[in-house]
Amino acid sequence: MKRTSSKISRMITKGLSDLVKTRQFINWFSKQNAKDKDIIVINNSFIYRKPLIKTTKNKKYLCLQVKKSKPDTREIFVVEPGNFDSDFKLFSAKSKNLPKLKPLSREIQTEISHLGRLVFVLIGRLEDVPASVSLNHKAVKELRFDPAGQARVQVLDDGKTLVVNQLVNSGIAWESIQSELFDSLGNDVESLRTEFAAAFEKLQQEARVRLVLPEAGRSRSDGTLIEKIRLSVSEQLRLYKDALQRYQKGSEDAAVHLREIMRIAYNFADDAIKVLKLLVSVADIKGIILWSTIKEHFDVAEAFRNLPWTKSHKKRPSRLGGVLGTRFGNANMARSAAMPTAAYLGVGFEKRKGTIDTIASVLTHMSEKKMRYIFTSIFPP
Repeated sequence: MKRTSSKISRMITKGLSDLVKTRQFINWFSKQNAKDKDIIVINNSFIYRKPLIKTTKNKKYLCLQVKKSKPDTREIFVVEPGNFDSDFKLFSAKSKNLPKLKPLSREIQTEISHLGRLVFVLIGRLEDVPASVSLNHKAVKELRFDPAGQARVQVLDDGKTLVVNQLVNSGIAWESIQSELFDSLGNDVESLRTEFAAAFEKLQQEARVRLVLPEAGRSRSDGTLIEKIRLSVSEQLRLYKDALQRYQKGSEDAAVHLREIMRIAYNFADDAIKVLKLLVSVADIKGIILWSTIKEHFDVAEAFRNLPWTKSHKKRPSRLGGVLGTRFGNANMARSAAMPTAAYLGVGFEKRKGTIDTIASVLTHMSEKKMRYIFTSIFPP
């Protein structure tokens, strides 16, 4: 237990050390007139929570002492100061309400003893489960999904069964087999196209994914839940950039590309809310996960704050809550908030790409590597 606590403590120390080096913290600290032995408490949630977040903020906060007029990250404590909204809060050493300092190492051991395994679904491996549906056509009767299939589409059972190896795009699957089917079905291939699309959609609804929790001592595997989210975000960012570049060329299809830009922006807003709710809720319940990713939580808030809200003619939110709590309260509000986001990106994507990259990566960065580190520390081989 002591060795595990030490490894996780080093990770938390690294995160806090990086946080106090940020421009935001340095600017805040320079205005505090802090004295030696004062304590600096780091907030444990940087977003405005209502009405999105249903869990309660974790009551334990990380804190540092001031030594030689500087925050000292060599010794970290945990305190229970009650709720506050600012990112950082200074408590005078002379205050009568100074919260009790608890050594981080002892609190880590307490957290580990109550952590359990369920939280590690975030780094669980996703496995597609084979499925099949009937296909309403006189020649082809069944459409199957086999994730282990080598070809995009296979023809089995004398042409009565089609097997696909992905459930993302029915058009790609159809194009890969259309010519082969035409050779055997002739003009009937057009009627099959319609039934194939309907069966493919039904197969998407019927298909299931198995989530396998990580095993102690097993090397990192691909296809984890959080990795799937990260790859999806990266792909949407690529598609967004491509559609934006096509739109800016001013071709006859500009309206089509603009609709694609807006579609991706809407979906990103909706999905970003879900991911943030998940990660914040996990951090609320499991303090050790929060402490280990405190810098990433802060980076998410800063990435949203740095969006150029003046382009949308909206007041720039001082906190991430201005985005989530006020404007992303429901799906319709999420869509309306995404529209100015799409608009300002159209003004100069390359100049602001760093901000969007930060949001896209930070939304998912906080879990894969650090969750694996915590898991292998707590459950060694």
